[in-house]
Amino acid sequence: MNEITIFYADDDEDDILLFTDAVASISQKFHQPIQLHIHKNGENLLVNLKELNPKNGVVFLDLNMPKKSGLQFLKDIRDEVTTQQFPVVIYSTSSSKLDIELSLNLGANHYAVKPYNFNDLIKMIYNVATINWADHYVNENNFLLQK
Repeated sequence: MNEITIFYADDDEDDILLFTDAVASISQKFHQPIQLHIHKNGENLLVNLKELNPKNGVVFLDLNMPKKSGLQFLKDIRDEVTTQQFPVVIYSTSSSKLDIELSLNLGANHYAVKPYNFNDLIKMIYNVATINWADHYVNENNFLLQK
């Protein structure tokens, strides 16, 4: 399998650490090279996406960040010609139907509720990272990622 690039924007240090550990575990367990780019509060996310423009990548956006929300970043990504087709997962503790519908309507590829269990987090990240985005179709039935 080719190298995977993950861009992760979040404001919570504990969530960042847990996500980083899960990605390292995936890389080691499945012998899968993964480049992880952390963007605290989403800073420089769009610039980094445009500069690197990896062929096999995905963005995880925390929904609730203090400076700019994940939905605002999603809109920025979709408004930019060079990044508008990039796969984006809104990643949140919220399971609000309104948040999920807004994410779908703004063009997210998936919505994932942050798992509380480390193994569930590993499964979720691995499942998202290995999607063939060229053949993937998003609809209401497969939009919400379950454990």
